[in-house]
Amino acid sequence: MTNDQLYKKSPRQAMKYYYLIEGLEFIVNLIVTIVLIYLWSHFNWWPFLIYIFIACILFDLIYAVLGPWIKYHYTYYRIREKDIEVKSDFFFKSQKIVKIERTQFIERKYNPILKRLGLAKVVLVTAGHQVTFPILSIKDVEAFESLSLDYLRGADYDV
Repeated sequence: MTNDQLYKKSPRQAMKYYYLIEGLEFIVNLIVTIVLIYLWSHFNWWPFLIYIFIACILFDLIYAVLGPWIKYHYTYYRIREKDIEVKSDFFFKSQKIVKIERTQFIERKYNPILKRLGLAKVVLVTAGHQVTFPILSIKDVEAFESLSLDYLRGADYDV
């Protein structure tokens, strides 16, 4: 069994959340670009600006389609007995490892869409930095919180 098989991904509903958020952002960016195109035509701005506006729309569309897929498929986490590991490895590879004993507090963040899908964002805060998990289900968040609190309850560490 390789180390990569021990990593977990976000639940399937996380991909729905990512696409929904990117879709909403695309609509807002499209409205702003349409207003800019109207202003361009009304005030006779430089002719080459229309190409920049169209390029922005195309790049935003490509990002709205590929961004959520990349976030979902290339971000992993692993919770072991004494440490937590979050790894993303699409283009720029990053790996964050934090000992559970260094935990100061755990933030659980919601918004109405996350609550409706039964998901939550989790941020583990230590004295030095923060580790942001990929989107997790509420059951996984509660299991992680209870695991870390049980580990910390019996410990006598001076952090």
